[in-house]
Amino acid sequence: VSQSRYYARRKFTEVTPAQKEIYLLIEEWWKNFGYGPSVKDIMGMTGAKGAGNVHRKMKKLVELGYCKGIPNRPRTIRPKHIRVRDVV
Repeated sequence: VSQSRYYARRKFTEVTPAQKEIYLLIEEWWKNFGYGPSVKDIMGMTGAKGAGNVHRKMKKLVELGYCKGIPNRPRTIRPKHIRVRDVV
């Protein structure tokens, strides 16, 4: 997973390595497909065993302001710097 210009500018001081990995996966997924990955997609890419753990890390990224998402809607998580209008 390549680092983006946004990642290089923003320091990940309050996130864990696992959260940083998930952030970079979400960003790459958006670049490739134009929509967010599902929890199961991230589980498959990271090798995580439980959906709850992945969901909790994704939720924390939203709380910290690194990502945006619509609650209770699938595949809406995206890095904060990506605008949906630019992708669609």
